[in-house]
Parts: sequence; C-alpha cells; structure tokens
Amino acid sequence: MEGGRNMFELEKISGCLSDKKMSDSAARRRQPAELDEDLWILHYHNDYSIDAYGKILVSKAFRRLDSKTQVLTANINPHVRKRNSHTSEVVNASTIIARILGLNENLCLAIALGHDIGHAPFGHLGEDFISEITGKNFRHEIFGVIIAQHIERQGKGLNLTHQVLEGIKEHARGLNKLSRKESVSEEANVVMYADKIAYILADINDIFERTRILDYRKFPQIYKLAHMCGENQRERMAFCIKNLCQESAEKGYVSFETSEAAEIFSELKDNMYKVYGLVNLQNSAEVLGKVYSFLSETELIGDVNPALVLALMTDVEVIYLYGKDCINGRDFYDCSVAEIIEHLNGKNIDFSDPDLDW
Repeated sequence: MEGGRNMFELEKISGCLSDKKMSDSAARRRQPAELDEDLWILHYHNDYSIDAYGKILVSKAFRRLDSKTQVLTANINPHVRKRNSHTSEVVNASTIIARILGLNENLCLAIALGHDIGHAPFGHLGEDFISEITGKNFRHEIFGVIIAQHIERQGKGLNLTHQVLEGIKEHARGLNKLSRKESVSEEANVVMYADKIAYILADINDIFERTRILDYRKFPQIYKLAHMCGENQRERMAFCIKNLCQESAEKGYVSFETSEAAEIFSELKDNMYKVYGLVNLQNSAEVLGKVYSFLSETELIGDVNPALVLALMTDVEVIYLYGKDCINGRDFYDCSVAEIIEHLNGKNIDFSDPDLDW
C-alpha cells in the first residue's frame, strides 16, 4: 500500500514544472549537426537523444567508466559499484524525476550519461594529485567537458549540444554542495541532485551493507539517518526522489534543500564525507606518483602534458603499470590512453578551461 500511496501523491504533481522545461528547439551545437561524420544518428528524434544514444553512450570515455572506481578501489565484487554502474543509477533517478516534474527527460538522460566521463583515476584522490603536481585546480566536471569537445573522436570532439555540456560542467557544485543554481537549466539541477542522492546512498550500501568494510555500530548516526530514509537501497532512493519532487512542486522549481527529508539527506551526506578517507586507497599518491614519473620521462607521449595523460587513464591501468618493476613501452601500449594521445600531439589542451563561451 505504501508504494501505491506514493504513486498517487506523485500523480497529483505530475508535470508541475513543464513550464520550466528546456525545449528541444533550443538545442545548439558548436558545429552544425550535418557536419558530423556519423549522419545516421540524425534519425533520432531530437538533439538531446542524439547526444545520449548516438554520441556519449558509444564514446570511448563512456567505455572507460567500467574500469574506474566509484568509492572502493580494486574491489573484485561485481556488485560493488564502479563509475559506470553509478552512472546508470544517476540516469535512472534523473529521468524519473524529469518525467514526474514535466522536464526534458532526454536532456537529463544525456547529461547523466556524460556527467562523470572526466573523472581521473581513483576519483577525487586523482583530482587532488593532479592539482598538486600541476598547480592547477583539476575538476572532473570541467575535464569531462574538455574530453567531450577536444579529446573524443581522435581530437575532433563529440559535438554535443551546449545544454548537455553545461549540464556536465554543472553537475558538481564544489565542496560537495547540495544547492540549485539559478543560471543553469532545471534539467542540470535535476542531475546534480540525482548524482548526490545516487552516490551517497550507494556508497552506504557498498561500504556498510555489502562489503562491511566499515561497521555501522561505529557510525550510529549514519545508520540512524540512512534508516530514516528507508530500510534498504530501493526504499531510500524512492524516499529521496518522492520528497525532491514534492518540494520542487511546492516551490515551483527543482529543489531538495529545505524539506525535512532534504535536511535528513544533507546531514547523511555530511556524515558520509567524514568516513570516505577511511576506505580510500591509502597509498594512492605513491601509485599515481610512480605512473606520473614514467609519463614525465618517456618519449612515448610526445608533447602531450603527462598530467593530461594520467587524467585520461583508468584505475585498472594505473594499478597495472604500478605493479610493473620497470614500466616499458609494451606495458604502456596495453593501456587505452596510448591510442588516444597520438591525436593530441600539438594540441595545447588546458584541463582547467571548459571552453564553453560559444
């Protein structure tokens, strides 16, 4: 009965933000779609689904998500999330929210599919390492936009719509903030919230309930708050999605900040950020450092910035190279990044510049 009551409550607010929907006709690209080499994708019914199905979903960057950590590095349990399974959960949450609120579901789909393609190996630990060695602030949400525009398809880029690129860039607000932004589309705000909900709840599920790397008894506040959202992963996701939609309907824009449910989730998120350091790869700087030293000294990457090369690698590849007593060319050419960088020589790519002023 609880599920049926929830559905009835959501039906009452169905389409409540349809006046805020990003229209299909507003989509714009840097280059005319007719210039795309794969003209078959134009058979899709609108620009945002072209971006989702015809571009991001078949990109090399998306395929690499299968070898990137979500929160637990080098875990052999296939039920523990990787970056690709996290992406699927963000797609699921954001498109459901968009459908209920009457927003552009295809735009949410495309943003969600591409939102994490810019992650460096070891996630935020990799971001911190690259920022430290370069003196530039490396942000995965910005690097994802750079990959989409200047690295994919042998350096020609995917030619995504500006709306999708902006949504990728804006899915993270810095310092783990859970706050809407007035200057971006409501669809971009949906994906931002969906991302936070998906990874916080999934990380609780993986860390405390699946692998039991950490014991709930030592973190009673996390246990209490998680179970205020629901007894299991499905109930917690439904709780957050339902309450986000209800708060958004009341306010007239996408929001999950002031309701009692939002406050519970925000406190849960803050508590989770206190435990991430306990489950992260403890020697990540050593592992990344060895591989970066190799990239800095080898001639195999030409004039491409070694920090950029490292950022394009997966966790699996970095761990593979780290395990070699002496990394050689054959080892490097076993990695996906080898086929990417041959098209980047001579290109001065600044990983701190999203290049969206067009």
